[in-house]
Amino acid sequence: MASLRHPIPVQHTAGAQARFDGASASLFDDIDEQAASLNGWNQNYLQLSAGVFQGSVDRLKLEGVSLFIEDLHQAVHQTGRVRPDVVAFGVPLLLSGDALFCGHVGTGCELHVFSGTEGFEFRSPQRHVMLGIEIDLQIFNTLFCDETLERANAIADKAHLHFGEPAAMEALRNCAQDLFSAARQNPAWLASAVPSGHVHDGLLDKLSAALGDCSIGSKPEHDRRKTSASYAALERRAHEWVVSRLDDPPTVAELCQTLGVSRRTLQNCFQATWGMGPLAWLNTLRLNAVRLRLKSAATVTEAATQFGFWHFGHFASDYHALFGELPSDMLCKHQGRNARAAHGHTRIG
Repeated sequence: MASLRHPIPVQHTAGAQARFDGASASLFDDIDEQAASLNGWNQNYLQLSAGVFQGSVDRLKLEGVSLFIEDLHQAVHQTGRVRPDVVAFGVPLLLSGDALFCGHVGTGCELHVFSGTEGFEFRSPQRHVMLGIEIDLQIFNTLFCDETLERANAIADKAHLHFGEPAAMEALRNCAQDLFSAARQNPAWLASAVPSGHVHDGLLDKLSAALGDCSIGSKPEHDRRKTSASYAALERRAHEWVVSRLDDPPTVAELCQTLGVSRRTLQNCFQATWGMGPLAWLNTLRLNAVRLRLKSAATVTEAATQFGFWHFGHFASDYHALFGELPSDMLCKHQGRNARAAHGHTRIG
C-alpha cells in the first residue's frame, strides 16, 4: 500500500538508550528484546521475512498517557495482551506491504485498538511504523458521558480495527509527531506542568475525533430544550471559572473534573453554545489573554508560555489566524509605544 507520513528521524544509539526528560529512543537488533520493551503488553514476536532484524522504539511519557513509535524492518507476527488498566491504540505511520490485524486487512486508515480481554494478533508487513497510544482507563472514560460509557467499554473490550475519518486520523498523527519533535528539540519542556497538561488535552481531543461521534440515538424535542437550558448553565459556570484563572490555564480534563461532567458532555455543550469544542474555546480565551499580555511583555515567548502554549510555530499560526497579525508584530507595536511613553512622547490614537 502507499506509505503514510514517515516519522521524524531520531538519532539512536545501538545497544543503548538515548534518554531525556520523559522520553527515550532505543534501537534493537534482537526481535525478542524489542517485543519485551513495551511494558505491560505481554508480547511475543515471530519473524516472518528473511534477513537481519532491525527495529526501534521511541517513547514519550506524560501523566496518564504514554506514546511510542515502533519501527520494524521485517515482517513480524505479533501476539499479546495489553494490561487491563490502560486502553491502547495504534495509528499507522507507514505500512509497506500487507497487514492483517485480528483477522482483518488493514489499509492504514484504521485506528488499531489493541486492548481487549482476548488479546490481539497482528501480522505486520515488511516495513511497519506504528504510533502507539496508551491511556489510563480512567482518563479514557472521561471522553464519554454516562449514557455512552457502554460504548467506551465496547471499544476497549476487544481488539479490533476502528475506522477513522482520514482528516481526523491525520490530525492525530500530526499531533503525536509534533510532541516527539518538540521533546527532541527541547527536552526540558516536559518538566513544565502547564504545557504538559495542554499537550494532554490536544491529544485526547484528536483521539476523540478519530473515534467519531459516540452519541446514541436522538432525543425528543422536550429533551433537547431541557438539554439546551442545562448547557447554557454549564457554559456560564465554565466561563466564570476559566476567566478567573487564565494566568493558570486549566486543561479540559480539569474543567470536566471541576464541573462534574464528562468530556463528551462538555464537547456537546460548547458545540451548542459557542459553535466550537472546549479545547478550541480554551485556546481562543488563551490567545486573547496572550494578546493583552503582549502589550507589556518583554518577549513573545514570555507571553505565550504564561498561558500554556508550548508549540510556538502552531501558536504563532493560530494567533495570526485569529487576529490577522503575528504576535511579534503586536509586541513590537506596543514596545514602541511604551518606549515613547517613557520618554514623554506618547501620542493619542
